[in-house]
Amino acid sequence: MKLLLVVSDICFEPSITNNATEIRITIGTSHDFDDILDVTSGILTNEQIAHIHRLWSDDEFPRNFERIGDELIISARE
Repeated sequence: MKLLLVVSDICFEPSITNNATEIRITIGTSHDFDDILDVTSGILTNEQIAHIHRLWSDDEFPRNFERIGDELIISARE
């Protein structure tokens, strides 16, 4: 399962989408990790939340950054 953190220039409310191949958490530029926790509470496991936190804040964690339109997609390097 691929976990993606998406920072959108036009997102007003954080959201989560979950399908068979990926979990996508979308936040706006003014949101913080507490907003991520609010939207993922009861949906993601502690391990998945820890992974998202590493994407969010760990400068040593190997990440990919891809800008598509109004979105910056952050994912773990494979």
